[in-house]
Amino acid sequence: MSRSSSARGGTGGGVELLHRLVGGDGGAALEALLDGFEQRHPDVSLGDVTDENLSLEVKSRILKENPPDVWIEWPGKNLKPYDDASVLGDVSTVWESGTMERNYLDGPKEAARFEGTYRAVPINIHRINNLFYNVSQVEAVGVDPASLDSPRALAEELRRIGEETDCLGMLFPMKNPWTVLQMWETVLLGEHGLDTYVGVTDESASAHRRAVADALDIVRQYGEAAPEDKLYTSLTDANARFTRGESVFFHQGDWAAGEYADADGFGYRDDWDHVPFPGTDGLYAMNMDSVVSAAETENPEAVSTFLGYVGSADGQKRFNQKKGSIPPRTDVDTDAFTPFLQDQQTAFQRSRDQPLSITHGLGVRPAQLIELKTAMSTFVSTWDVDAVADEVVAAFDARA
Repeated sequence: MSRSSSARGGTGGGVELLHRLVGGDGGAALEALLDGFEQRHPDVSLGDVTDENLSLEVKSRILKENPPDVWIEWPGKNLKPYDDASVLGDVSTVWESGTMERNYLDGPKEAARFEGTYRAVPINIHRINNLFYNVSQVEAVGVDPASLDSPRALAEELRRIGEETDCLGMLFPMKNPWTVLQMWETVLLGEHGLDTYVGVTDESASAHRRAVADALDIVRQYGEAAPEDKLYTSLTDANARFTRGESVFFHQGDWAAGEYADADGFGYRDDWDHVPFPGTDGLYAMNMDSVVSAAETENPEAVSTFLGYVGSADGQKRFNQKKGSIPPRTDVDTDAFTPFLQDQQTAFQRSRDQPLSITHGLGVRPAQLIELKTAMSTFVSTWDVDAVADEVVAAFDARA
């Protein structure tokens, strides 16, 4: 069940958790995590409070010198303003005292620390660089998804499908600018490689302006191949249309597959499947949530106990099985997960790098993310590659 405010178990020092996971898979995942914690640590009382405007509430309470003990946030550069203000707790002891540190890959570890100090505990991972496809339709149009070796090759294939067949190559929802930004960052990664991607996100975008513009041009080509109602189509609508067989391909994070599992007659591998987005094989582009703590809490031992459970194999198994995501720990038993998520976990463990998502706040600061979404809104209304490339570069190179 989800709740706006509650306390659970324990008579010792308490922990207040602030979050926005209410209802749906997020609420179920949090409930499973908290149930597991209560079973393992009945002596620690835990109260959780929900707030839809989480970031605003956390900042307000910090300014009032009454921060929550712990809260759920995107890690990476999304946390940089908090780190700059010295309001995040040092959770290095939690990482180093048990088996956590050796069972996380470098990508999640880097997202959790600043200048060598751990400030967060990642709890789940969603992969964003998936290219889903309809099995019967790829056979009908004569394309092998695994043979597409770059985003530009996919654009050329979509053009061919549109010219030579009656099938729709790819749905591309644009009602919300984040889906366009996510497509752009995935194209940038696939077409120009990890070094360029990291260079752009590390505030040297001006040195890579040509790549920024080229990725925008490829996204424009995807837009040309998309249905005419693309500007008014939401992710939910597009995902439902994909399950009804209305397109050959669909790019989205792995959260989209939750709907496929619930769709009648739409079975994994038989009716739908996926490959890494062209050009990104071996890379696991990540969106994730983490738990962070305030620099000053009344019950530091209880907070450390809770963070230790969040980072444990048991806690992450409980949370991710309900969330439809994979655990950032590599030693979690995923036998009870869906076959798709088991495949995602295998790909994660075999990945050579785990770049941090731009769209979901890990690879950019909050102010930069706002500017990037604004740029994408301009892009889908004008399709002016050069002008929007300038906006994107300016957003990345801003020091705010």
